[in-house]
Amino acid sequence: MKSTLVKSSVTMRRRACAALILALSSASAAGAVSASSDTTPPDSTETTTADTMTGDTMTGDTMTGDTTMSTAGGEPVDLDSDGDGTIRFGIATPGPRDDGAYYEAAVDGVIELSEANGFEEPIIVDNIDPAQAETELRNLARQGVDAIVVGAGELSDPLAALTEEFADIFWYCNCGAGTPDIPGLAQTGDDSSQISYSAGFATGLLLQETDSTSVAFLGCCELDFETEAFLAFTAGLAAVDEGFEAVYIPTGDFNDVAGATEAYNQAAASGVGAVYPFLGGSHEAIVGLANEDGLITMSAGASDACERDDLEYDIAVQFDAGDYLAEALDAILAGTLDEGQRLVLRVGEFEKVGAKFCNATEEQEAALQGVREAIAAGDFDDQFNEIKAEAYGGGGSDTTPATTGG
Repeated sequence: MKSTLVKSSVTMRRRACAALILALSSASAAGAVSASSDTTPPDSTETTTADTMTGDTMTGDTMTGDTTMSTAGGEPVDLDSDGDGTIRFGIATPGPRDDGAYYEAAVDGVIELSEANGFEEPIIVDNIDPAQAETELRNLARQGVDAIVVGAGELSDPLAALTEEFADIFWYCNCGAGTPDIPGLAQTGDDSSQISYSAGFATGLLLQETDSTSVAFLGCCELDFETEAFLAFTAGLAAVDEGFEAVYIPTGDFNDVAGATEAYNQAAASGVGAVYPFLGGSHEAIVGLANEDGLITMSAGASDACERDDLEYDIAVQFDAGDYLAEALDAILAGTLDEGQRLVLRVGEFEKVGAKFCNATEEQEAALQGVREAIAAGDFDDQFNEIKAEAYGGGGSDTTPATTGG
């Protein structure tokens, strides 16, 4: 017997509920993409927004084996795209599901959605080699999933074809401007220059309280989007004090703990006062080392870093895939984000994008807020476009490839 999900007084966690709203639109969204193969359970219009979420919670009744939900107007939408009487999500990421940062945030959002609403256990496929993205995504699509979340732009190349091949599945990707608009694919993106500038500025404010003037920026291998992030981070750092500098140190891989540890040791020996592990699977290991050495450190994606009790963060550099998913779903429900469109989340307009202090003085908080507001007002647009031009070897644009580091 089917029941219908309607708004009620029962409060769910924002991410789970918002993801539920995404599923709400899955049957009516005509776009689909294929998915990946690992069945192991866990463990062209641009739309901008000015923080359309009205709070940290949304309401809804828990689903118990039902496959329909109500839209804002109360009309039930059938989510059971394959007609098997159940709802199952799939998620594909190029990095590890437990990186403690960017990829884990996306995976957690899907897990929470499924658990909170009695859906089937999601199929999570991680560590996907971009060269194998088409095969992995196609295999996932064939495993009875009703919706697929693609965790990063590295996996976007086959989506145009797969959304047509598996048109009954709802597809969503936090791909960024590097991925073209695709009919049937809802997208979110951000502006890495905005995010990284705010991160550099926040780091500079904390660095003033130390005897050091330098920051280590640990990345992979000087990819274009890393270059943009580093240049913008450096600009934000210098805005606090022109004597401050950041040094980019490649580790060779976003997920190689050994390579990242070697890079960190090199940086620590040079006397840096802060480290930004712009990494994936190796991110947490470096944060742990920074904690041991008393260095300023920060997250690379996760918005809940300040709430961790196993690692200590000074700054949350927020580009959390779970939060982006929540915002996208709210926009879908409101009718402001449709298939073939993307929602661009901007610093200063959306609370959970850009740098946030975990523990700072009122003066530091006020200074960072002032920069966030200036970013939202477009005060740095010319500078950001110059950064993009240098990073990508051409003209700048309003948005950049999706942030993918950890």
